[in-house]
Amino acid sequence: MPRHRSGRGNATIEFTLVGIPLVFVLISTIEMARGMWIYHTLAYAVKEGTRYAVARGQNNTLANLSTYQGVCNAIIQAGAGLIKDDLSLTFQSATQTKSFPNGNDCLADTDPWPPGATVSKIDDQVGQPIWITGYYPFVSTISMFWPGAGQGMAFQNLTCNGPFALCLPAASQDVMQF
Repeated sequence: MPRHRSGRGNATIEFTLVGIPLVFVLISTIEMARGMWIYHTLAYAVKEGTRYAVARGQNNTLANLSTYQGVCNAIIQAGAGLIKDDLSLTFQSATQTKSFPNGNDCLADTDPWPPGATVSKIDDQVGQPIWITGYYPFVSTISMFWPGAGQGMAFQNLTCNGPFALCLPAASQDVMQF
C-alpha cells in the first residue's frame, strides 16, 4: 500500500513554529541574567567605594585621606567586568556634589573626598553622610532583532551619556567612621 505524501514536511513546519519562540526565550533569559549580573556588580562596586571612603576620614590612623582617585580605584577594582570608560559616577557629601561621566576622568582627580580642608567643609568628620551613585549602560543584543534598529535601539536618557538601551543605576550611602 503506498504512503500518502500529503504529510511530508509537517515536522519541519512544526519545529519552525516552535523553534523561533524557543530561541527568543533562550536569548531573553541569557540577556536578563547578564543584566542582573551587571547591576549586582555595579551595586557591589559602589558599596565598596563607599566603604573605602568612610574609613579614611579626618581621624583615621592610616595617614592617608581618601581622594576621588582612591575611591574610583576601589570601585573599578571591585567592579570586575565593568568597563571604566562606560562607568558614570556621582559623589555627594553634605556640602559638595561632583559628577564624572567617565571612569577615567575620576581616576585623574587627586582632590580629597569627602572635602574637609576648611571649617565650612567638614564632610570628612565622624558622622557626616556621604553618597556615591554609579550608572552603567546595558545594551541588549535583543535589539538587533528589532527591524530598522541597526546596531541597537537608541533611547536618549539623562543619566548616561550617549544612546543606550538601558542605564542601570546603583547607589550607596554611609556615614564617616573615622
